[in-house]
Formats: sequence, structure tokens, C-alpha cells
Amino acid sequence: MMSGQHRNLHFLSFVSFLLTSSSPAGGVEIRLAGRGSTRCSGRVEIYHNNTWGTVCDDSWDLNNADVVCRELGCGVALSALESARFSPGTGQIWLDDVNCSGTETSLSECQHGGFGTHDCQHNEDAGVVCSGVRLVGSTRCSGRVEIYHNNTWGTVCDDNWDFNDAKVVCRELGCGVALSAPQSAFFGPGTGQIWLDNVNCSGSETSLSECQHGGFGTHNCQHNEDAGVVCSGVRLVGSTRCSGRVEIYHNKTWGTVCDDNWDFSDAEVVCRELGCGVALSAPQSAHFGEGTGQIWLDEVDCSGSETSLSECQHGGFGIQDCQHAEDAGVVCSGVRLVGPGSDQCSGRVEIYHSNTWGTVCDDDWDFNDAKVVCRELGCGVALSAPQSAFFGPGTGQIWLRNVNCSGSETSLNECQHGGFGTHDCGHGEDAGVVCSGVRLVGSTRCSGRVEIYHSNTWGTVCDDNWDFSDAEVVCRELGCGVALNATQSAFFGQGTGQIWLDEVKCSGSEMSLTECQHGGFGKHNCGHGEDAGVVCSVARSVTQTPTTQSSPDQAWTQTTPENTLRSSVAQPVEQLPIDHKIARSSPAADGVRLVGPGSDWCSGRVEIYHSNTWGTVCDDSWDFNDAKVVCRELGCGVALNATQSAHFGPGTGQIWLDNVDCSGTETSLSECQHRGFGTHNCQHNEDAGVVCSGVRLVGSTRCSGRVEIYHNKTWGTVCDDSWDFSDAEVVCRELGCGTALSAPHSAHFGEGTGQIWLDEVKCSGTETSLTECQHGGFGTHNCQHNEDAGVVCSGVRLVGPGSDQCSGRVEIYHNNTWGTVCDDDWDFNDAKVVCRELGCGVALSAPQSAFFGPGIGQIWLRNVNCSGSETSLSECQHRGFGTHNCGHGEDAGVVCSDPVAPVELTVNSVSNSSDSCNLTVTCSTQDSHHISSTLTCDTKTCSQEGGERSKVTTSGASLLVYLVNDSIICNYSNQVSWTKDSKMIGEFCRRHAGSENLSAGFSLCLVRTVMFSVGLIVMVSAVIGVHLMDRFNKQK
Repeated sequence: MMSGQHRNLHFLSFVSFLLTSSSPAGGVEIRLAGRGSTRCSGRVEIYHNNTWGTVCDDSWDLNNADVVCRELGCGVALSALESARFSPGTGQIWLDDVNCSGTETSLSECQHGGFGTHDCQHNEDAGVVCSGVRLVGSTRCSGRVEIYHNNTWGTVCDDNWDFNDAKVVCRELGCGVALSAPQSAFFGPGTGQIWLDNVNCSGSETSLSECQHGGFGTHNCQHNEDAGVVCSGVRLVGSTRCSGRVEIYHNKTWGTVCDDNWDFSDAEVVCRELGCGVALSAPQSAHFGEGTGQIWLDEVDCSGSETSLSECQHGGFGIQDCQHAEDAGVVCSGVRLVGPGSDQCSGRVEIYHSNTWGTVCDDDWDFNDAKVVCRELGCGVALSAPQSAFFGPGTGQIWLRNVNCSGSETSLNECQHGGFGTHDCGHGEDAGVVCSGVRLVGSTRCSGRVEIYHSNTWGTVCDDNWDFSDAEVVCRELGCGVALNATQSAFFGQGTGQIWLDEVKCSGSEMSLTECQHGGFGKHNCGHGEDAGVVCSVARSVTQTPTTQSSPDQAWTQTTPENTLRSSVAQPVEQLPIDHKIARSSPAADGVRLVGPGSDWCSGRVEIYHSNTWGTVCDDSWDFNDAKVVCRELGCGVALNATQSAHFGPGTGQIWLDNVDCSGTETSLSECQHRGFGTHNCQHNEDAGVVCSGVRLVGSTRCSGRVEIYHNKTWGTVCDDSWDFSDAEVVCRELGCGTALSAPHSAHFGEGTGQIWLDEVKCSGTETSLTECQHGGFGTHNCQHNEDAGVVCSGVRLVGPGSDQCSGRVEIYHNNTWGTVCDDDWDFNDAKVVCRELGCGVALSAPQSAFFGPGIGQIWLRNVNCSGSETSLSECQHRGFGTHNCGHGEDAGVVCSDPVAPVELTVNSVSNSSDSCNLTVTCSTQDSHHISSTLTCDTKTCSQEGGERSKVTTSGASLLVYLVNDSIICNYSNQVSWTKDSKMIGEFCRRHAGSENLSAGFSLCLVRTVMFSVGLIVMVSAVIGVHLMDRFNKQK
């Protein structure tokens, strides 16, 4: 009885949040106040205990601001301001250490230290700037006007668009004064919705939504009439986006600012106006080089609180007694890339703090951190996050350690870290980044369609004159070895949007594609059917395997760890230039391959590709964690052994790595710590190797999916004949995925392709590998891929008093032992991952403090930090297995929504002859729902009387029976989970010659099924509210 009350209490909390409108639960209201505030920007204040109070800026970030803006109906967050930017409040400080995921509907749903619990002063009051308006295509304060309505961004038509309208937009965005109101898609045409037309502002409104207009979505315009604005007009020249010589736009001309009286307060205003964080310095004397032309301002005197430089006192535009040798500058935020081998977009990361440049320690340095640096520097996307002073050791200060970025921040200083100057690192651990404005799309990291980043947009390259020299430059720029092929005619599929380059002519020696000759950005006479591509030597899994075709022009497909490219996309190896043919015997994944006597795709001597050369890895400190990373990187399942002493024969040439130290969670060997490339004290008789399992699960998560095994250099599936729970137990154990939950049949996780390696598998359940079980022999079977076997494993379980299948104390399986998870930092995102992993729908709550009773024994995890998008709890960041300072009174739990009940499909033959077959099918659920249908078949086709049959239950779940490819399928689903059962019609109908043509008669039915499924998704979404309320009423 008590467990039901607990469950009701948590569900009641969830539903109450869903039903709350614009104010938080418990009657708490929220407002924005302070000097310079508007309805959608200001100091954040909440009403609690009959008193308004502020929020401290400790841990205040854009996720928190997003929640505030959403709660107030103010669109999206533009910035999360700290340090009482809208002036300090008075009285109570209600909240501190607010930690929102960004998905909450109210600030009161976010984690915080408790009402009134803080260590702050009002000079730390937090603020937000929200807007349903943004500017696209140029800078934060100039661009195409877009507004957010009905959950979609759309443009504004330029009919009647004028200076008054622009004034309102600039004011709303905190971008100072309007300089112009350009029309005719001056900043490029948008796409999708055109929300407003005939906008008529007086100029005094605080938001564009307050102006008169013709109604949302009512217009007679095209996107070539999209309206824009130019506000404020401040830019930084001569360095980066956030540091440089200050120039302002006045009277249709850019000009500089004289450094007389130029100080830190002036710089603060410029940095704030440009969205570049805080000011680090206010350099004078043309520190960033002398400008030319006008000197617009002199004797600038800002208080530091202004939102635009134009609001500060000055001597008047053009009134000055200066030369350009006195041009003023600013340094905001402050990140740079330096060191041997560095360039503008790759190098050792250094940040500017306390008037000094310093490095960043590589503890916890990862790809998300690199993404933020590349974004901040305008260098496109991150390619890697090198550690161990890859770009040489720095000197002096080490400013940051344990940097933890989500990857969405706009500046490194927005990321969590251990504090400036707090570290236990040496410069041998300096972190770096490699960014690129070039990427490859449509295949792997090192092969694909070439796209470049220009003017804040990705676009393709036309294949006119595209040749091997051009491909060489791309492969070198991406660190992908040498070029093997320069593909044309959209070999990797057609791109969309911009085509940035045409007539590219590289000599082959350039360091970047943008250094090559070309016709100019955006100038071309091409369509996307001419998109250029490359295949580089370090492309992931470029081994080739033939399809089942037997024609002379037999197609070849590129096999990747996750999927197989269709033969229509992959080019036959025989068609590649003979000296560039991809070696079938040398698979590589991001510069890792397994070779040597006795090796195969998933076992062998480890070699990595660096500086255009393959080399080995020394076995000093080589262990199971290192092997785990290699096996994961190659898509070879789990590690079985980490061999030493040249077990797969000694290599030759370079020994690239020594003292490799992986935690085991990295996605690539290059992310692990080591002594540095080429630094070692080893011989080749110490070459390291790995043996990986050669078993993987495809189609769902790491621990559930279709079973595939690697044999004879090819992945293939397992037939479900005799497949049972004992077989699943072995697979789950082999993959380190805990215990088996089920052993699904009938291609439950989708049909595989190619080989079916095993049939009639019979495991006792005690074997350590699936290949140890009895079976009919590799490749011997009488199956089709609609019989592919699967498993559902879990290293996660829910237990404890009051628990059920989808709620309870979280326990994970590690090192052959179940243990609990500490509730430090345990939140809704973590619960989402657990519920997804267990197939339990959506998370309802993330209870702490041993809500489902304290566990015993091991506490495996603490400080779990999931983004919420992971497929397994093991993919989330944490402190390490067994590292904690917790007791079982802090055990974490989850409450998930229930999955739908299992279904069973029964088929009865009404009549059966050589010419026809009539069947009745019934789909039944364990919660007492059923639906029936009648099938009529002849020698070629089957039809379903009345078409697909469906019903929606009172709880909002849908039950569907339909025909697909000679199978009758029963599907039972709701918004959060689904189950299905299927039967082959051939099992119940005696068919004579010609029955193999049956599937051709189903094409129209299949189209209808797809269309029905799309409609079903919409229908289920519409009734999800009914589903939730029905569940709540039942639990009451």
C-alpha cells in the first residue's frame, strides 16, 4: 500500500507541473526588473513567501535563462547575464546554484540549493535577455529579421518595412540604435515560414510583436523580400571576432575610436554589445594595427553599464584631435591557439585571465570542449581534442583544469571548470584543438562529400576540375592521411543549400582548401548532382566486401561499424584508379588498424596512422582499458584480451605510442593519455595487440539489438531458430551488458543484410562467447533476415521496496557485481537515460535519498552527468566506478512511465487449397485488448479485408494489424514504447509455384502502411494527454 502512495506522490508532482501555466508550482511568480529592463530582459526575481527576491549568478547559464524566457512567454534566451548587469536588487536572495537542463517549464522545477540558502551579495544578481526575435546572416546586431511563433522561426516581409520598425528590433535585442532597415533579402533569403507582413511600428514599442501587422502567416511575399536591420554598428578588426581594433558605423562609413580616455569601462560596453562576454583589456596605441579613413569618436566616457557604445558620452561624431596611431581596441573573453604546428584554427589552447595568457590542462578535456573553442574562434567544427601537449608545452600559468563543456556554449568561459589557477598539472598535459571549416558528409569521418563552412553556413564544392590534388589538400587538412580518390557526380549523395566553391585548382601542397584557387565563394554554374567528394586513406572501415550480386560489374559496398552503404552509393573498387585502390586487407578506423600473423578485422597488432605513416604501440602499461577503446573504435564489440610482447608478430618502422593510459570510456585511442607521438623506449618485440569479441548489437542501443557476429572478414546475423534466453545470456555476458532481459525473434530490431552466419544456436548459458555454443555451422541455415535474432540486455536494473519493472532504485552491473548509484548530481536527464535504456518510456521523476530503500554492497557511480541523449547510463560522464563518498542513504532512483503490454498474434486457417488461402488473424494484448482481420490470398498476392485494421485504446495506445512483405504484423504502441509480433503467411498457406512473387503485390499496401504510420504518430501524439491522465486516475 505504501509503495502505491509513493508512486502516486511522484506522478502527482509530474502532472502538477504539466498543468501549471505561466507561474511556477506553489504560487511562485517570476518577473524581470532593474535598470534598463523590459518585459523580456532584466534582473530575474521570484516571488516566494510573500516577498520578491533575486537569484544569485553562481552556476547561472544559458540553460537557466532558456527556462525563464520560456516561462515568461518571451521566446528564446539570447544571454544569461551575471554580476547584476541590470543593477543590483535589494532584500531577499531566494535562489543560488540554480541548475536547469533547459527543458523545464518553470524555474521552480530546476535544481537549486533551497529557497533562501546562498552565499551571495546583490552584486551577483542574475539576469536574462530573451527574445522571440533574432538576426541571421551577419552579426548579433545586424542581419535578416526572424521571429519565433508557433514553435517555428520565420522571416518578416519588407512591405512597409522602415526605420521605425528597425528601431524596435534593435531596442528589443539590446543592440543600441538602428542604423538602417535593409530590404530585398539584403542578408540573404530565409527559408520556411514568412510570419509577418505590413509591419507598422511607431518606433516606441519595446517588442516587434507590439507593432501593428497583417496577422501571423498572412502575406503575399517571397523570401527575396525578407526584411533586415543594422543596429549599433560596432565591430572589431585586426584579430578575432572578440578582440581587435574598435570600429563604429556612422553616416554609412566605418571609422575608428581614439584612445584618449579609453579605459576598461569603455571596453566592457563594447564586449557586452558584441556578445563577447567580459572585457579583459582595453589596449591603446593601435595595438591591433592602424585603421584608415574616419576617426569617429574621441574622449569616450562610459560608465560600464550601457548596452551600446553609442549610449556613452563622447565629444561628438568626427570631432577629435587624433591620428590612427591612437586607435583604441578591446580584448574580450580571450582564447587563442598557439604552439609548434599551430595555425589560426588548430593549436594549444590558451586563455587570457588576470592580464596573463595561460594554458588549459587536459584532465577531462574532450570533444565537447574542443567544439566550444572552435565555435568561439569562428573556426568551423572540431576535428579532435588532442592532449599531452600535442602542440608543444606552454609556459607560465595553467589557468584551467577539469573543463566540462556541454558543447553548446558560445565561449570557453561559460563551461564548468575547477577554478582559475586551480590544478595539479604540468605543461606536458596542455590541451589543444584541431578545428576545420571543412567536413566530409555521407560516409565516414575521412571519406564523403566535401563541405566547407563560410558565412556561418555549410555548403558543397562543385566537381568542375575537381581532381586528385584537390583531394590531397582536403585529406591533409582533416588529418586523414593521403588521398585515395577524388569522387565526382555526388558520389556520396547530393547536398542541399549553398554551393560555395567551383573550379577549385589546388597544387596539392596547400594546407587548407581555402588556400587553393577558385572562382569565388558562391560563384558557380553547378547543381548538387555535381557535388565533389574524397576518399582518404584513414577512412573508417574502408575494407570492401562484395554484395551477393554475381554479375560481371559486381557492386561493392563499404562496410562501417554502424551500417552498410547501399551499393548504389558505393563505387566499385575496380573502378578506382589502380594506384589509388582501397586495400581490402588494411581496414582502419580514424587511424587505427589491426594487422599481423593470425589477425583479422577484430584481433591483431595495433597500429595507428600519424604523420602519414603507420606505426605500432608499445605494450608498456598496455591493459584491458586500452583494448576496450580500440575494440569500440573499430566496432568490434568488447575486448577479450590485451596482448603484449608482439603476440601478433613484431611490426616494423615507427613505434608511435608508449605508456598509453585509457580510462576505457574514450571513443578513440587518440583521446587517451600517452607520452607523445614517437616518444618511447621500446622495441618491436613489445608491440601491443588486442582480441575483440566480434559480436555486436545493431539497431537499438549498445546492450540491446540485432545480434551480429564477425566471421570470415564479414559481419552477419544469427537466425532465430531455437534462439532462447540461454543464448541471450551468453551474448549479454560476452558484451559486458549485465543480464539478459529477453531474446526477441522475427527481426524485432529490424532486418539485417548480407550473410546469415549462424542457425540452430544452442547455448547452455554458461559459455563465455557465442561461438562456443553449439550451432549448425557458419553459413549453414534455412533462414531469411526476417528471422534475425536479437537480445535485450541490461547492466541496469530497478529494485527496492515499492519498485516495479519501470520504477525503483537504480543498480548497475559492473565487474560481475550489482551496485547502486549515488544521488549526488542525480537529475532528470540521468533518469531519462535509464528509462530509455530499459524501454520504460519517459522519465517522470528522479528520486533521491534512497526513496526506494537503501541498497547494500557496492556503490558504483557518483556525480553522474548525462546530457539526456545517451542510449545507456554507461555512456554518461561520472567520477569512475567505485569512486564516491556516499552511503546507501543516498541511493538514486527513477520513476518511468510504463511500457505498453506485450502482444500475441494468432493465425487460423479458414480454407486452404492450391489456388487460394483464407486466414483470420487476431492480435491480443496482455491488458485485454484485441483486434481481428481477415486475409485472402491467391498464388501471387494477399489482401487484407478492409485494409489495415487499427484501434486506439482508452489509455491512448494504438493497436494495428497490417501486411508487409509476406508477413502479417501486430503492433501495439503509445507515445513512449511499443511491442510487436509477426507471422509469415507462408507458415499457414500451402503455396505453389509463383508464390515468390507475392511481395510484389504488397507494394501498394506497404505505401499505405507507411502513410498510415505517419498519421498514427500524429494521432498518438494528440491523445498522449488522455493517456497520462488515465494513468494518473488509475493510480489514485
